[in-house]
Amino acid sequence: MMKSPMVRLCRTICVLLIPAFLLSTLPPSTAHAEDDWLFAPYLRADLGSSITVDDRAEFDDPGERDSIEMTSYKGSRYQIGAGLKLTDYLRTDITVSYGNRLSAADDYRDADGIPNKPNNKLNDGAFETSNWTTMVNVYVDPLSIAGVDLGAFSPYVQGGIGWARNKTEKMFFAAPNGSYTTGDTHNDLAWQIGAGVGYVISDQWTLDMSYRFLDMGEARGGDKFINGATVTSVEAARFDLRAHEFMIGLQYQF
Repeated sequence: MMKSPMVRLCRTICVLLIPAFLLSTLPPSTAHAEDDWLFAPYLRADLGSSITVDDRAEFDDPGERDSIEMTSYKGSRYQIGAGLKLTDYLRTDITVSYGNRLSAADDYRDADGIPNKPNNKLNDGAFETSNWTTMVNVYVDPLSIAGVDLGAFSPYVQGGIGWARNKTEKMFFAAPNGSYTTGDTHNDLAWQIGAGVGYVISDQWTLDMSYRFLDMGEARGGDKFINGATVTSVEAARFDLRAHEFMIGLQYQF
């Protein structure tokens, strides 16, 4: 079920602000009664696996309401970023990431809902989706706030908000005439929430492992159906692009 940009924004604000509010109500520990601001810059690079959430796209084909089942892919995520370690328990960064093979159309159904009709079979990679995401993120170590020392380990919760650019490829039908629906590129709001742990290797290097749920907003197919020399206008298929992502990376602190 798709949601309006305003609903997405309100949901994102709640997801990010409620944990921050709860943390702010905790009494400060003796170790952090007077915060020591660090403002230590760092760079990061991460590699991860992205498992998207299944969704359905419904749209008006001329004369009827059709649907497409978008299946989950196990894609890859590549990320770089730069940030500031503000205190022992708080840091923030800006990241840019690229995800490929995130989702694809698996089953095209006419209004009657019957699957796998011969004329509706799709080629592999139909509406295959990729994504660029730019995020502003905040990370909080709640155990450090509570005065718990885990040595080289630093568990954290994270949240972020930003911009997503989602691209879908053409949707080719398996029929021999080579008909297809065009792809498209769509920009939308993105947000993420998750948790992870850092392990300090040296004064400069930290190994980071994390999980996040990433909502990349809406992806769209094209609005043209091409069958030989015939071009027919159709409603663009729309579907939510969301993923569970597992990341591992390195951070270098100056």
